[in-house]
Amino acid sequence: MAAETLRRLAAVVVADVAGYSRMMGSDEDGTLAALKAHRNAIDPFVFNAGGQIIKTTGDGMLMEFSSVMAAVEAMLASQQEMARRNATLPDDRRMHFRIGVHVGEIIADDGDIFGDTVNIAARLQEMAEPGGISISQAVRDSVHRRLATPLMDLGRQDLKNIAEPVGVWRVNMGGAQSEALRAAATTTAGERSAVAVLPFDNMSADPEQDYFADGISEDIIALLSRTPGLRVIARNSTFSYKGQATDVRLIAAELDARYVLEGSVRRSGKQVRITAQLIDASNGQHIWAERYDRKMDDIFEVQDEITGNIVARIAPEVLRSEFRRLEERSPDQMSAWELYLRALACMHEANEAGFLRGEALCHQALELDPNHAAAWALLGDHQYQLLVYGFRKGNARAWNTIVENAERAMRLDPGDPNFAGFLASTLIWSGKWDDALALSDRLVRDYPLLVKCRHIRASALFQAGEHRAATENYDVALRMSPNASDNYQYQTLNAFAHYCLENYPAALCWADEALRAVAFPQALGIRAAALGQLGPTDEASRAAARFLEVFPDTTATRHCRNFRWRNQSDIDRYRDGLIKAGLPE
Repeated sequence: MAAETLRRLAAVVVADVAGYSRMMGSDEDGTLAALKAHRNAIDPFVFNAGGQIIKTTGDGMLMEFSSVMAAVEAMLASQQEMARRNATLPDDRRMHFRIGVHVGEIIADDGDIFGDTVNIAARLQEMAEPGGISISQAVRDSVHRRLATPLMDLGRQDLKNIAEPVGVWRVNMGGAQSEALRAAATTTAGERSAVAVLPFDNMSADPEQDYFADGISEDIIALLSRTPGLRVIARNSTFSYKGQATDVRLIAAELDARYVLEGSVRRSGKQVRITAQLIDASNGQHIWAERYDRKMDDIFEVQDEITGNIVARIAPEVLRSEFRRLEERSPDQMSAWELYLRALACMHEANEAGFLRGEALCHQALELDPNHAAAWALLGDHQYQLLVYGFRKGNARAWNTIVENAERAMRLDPGDPNFAGFLASTLIWSGKWDDALALSDRLVRDYPLLVKCRHIRASALFQAGEHRAATENYDVALRMSPNASDNYQYQTLNAFAHYCLENYPAALCWADEALRAVAFPQALGIRAAALGQLGPTDEASRAAARFLEVFPDTTATRHCRNFRWRNQSDIDRYRDGLIKAGLPE
């Protein structure tokens, strides 16, 4: 059925980039990358003001707002943001938008809008100065009493293909724009959370080694982009800087990135040395650096190993930095992406309050962006943790909701293996072990360098009763990413796997390792059970008492009802250890 044609009153905004054709003529890739980065920065002003982007055409944008005041304020904020961003760039790389705003009746049809209101907004845009805003008389009459920024009357103008002259006013951007430019000179890229991976430099005498250096960079970009919580600048944007001796802070500003990874490759005969360093471009400080010396017996094996190692080390460092940055921010001032990151940080608190707070933050993020796939998956993960650890009563409806959230995330972004991984986790705890094993096996096969997939594979093996294989997979994954902030979860599950193998000293060691990071409830439980099996002692009693501080009304039997392991004998052994440690039966 064709979409219904509607007429309605709306504020219409048209924007384009002054001199865009000239910029494309001199640097197509760089100009396109810069435009995308600027759009990522200013689009939230549109959405937060209740506007929608109807369409984009090259450098042009057509937007609709239900509120005239909201439209003008959003465009003012956008131009001030662009002034701040342009202040960090050379003259020939600065990008200036021209904006026109009109209000009137529009015709909405099949996702597009038409009518004289749209045409007038387009003509007003042509009259705007680069970096400026032109508005119609109708818009001026609606906003001038509430708008602090001065307006200049340009009189009634004959606009091309418009029957009647239109009163035109220009928003005086001088003061506001100058203030933004001055602030930009001293403002760091504090709000940029993306990671830019620059092409690794080939330091070898042989130019043929470029392919190896490029391959390292490309693989890092591909693998980093699969890390939940990270935004990674695309290859075609960062590779435009290949061979250029450009300050990383300038590159970060142009690409709208906060973090920059750069490195070099030096090869001599069968030996290769690869260096890499992660820089916080807001202050120029090094967050992480490493050097790798390898023999090039198998070029692809070396490339995979180094790529996996670098990503496993830098991803946790970036996330920790982002979590710290958002600690003092109010959720009401955050974008959907920032709310998602804040909810991800809550996951690592590993307690009931953290899971509940994370669940609420995910709901807030989804109110701002209902198509945020990662937020849907994380929402399900928080709900999953609340059920698994006994903080919320589980039933079929609750489990179905979690599976639905995982499936929704996969539909929104079917190419992200993390969402398939979360679905595998829900299958594990739903008792569908064979389906979980098959899915996790495929994930490890398709994404061998993605640590999360290895962890999920280990968890599927453990809960399906294949404990020896589970411990082997946990060990590999923990070696791949020794500094990941969520390792406490997998150290705890490794403890469970060793416990089921009746290797109680190893279970105790892994539980203690997890508890060094966070007071994870499940780690408290397996520690108490391991101590109980090693012999009733005061230490076992203290461990049981600490566990009961988290679950004050539970018993060993009630606690074990939450576990959906394939082998009932494993659950019985765990229950037995808890009772021996001192939990009520």
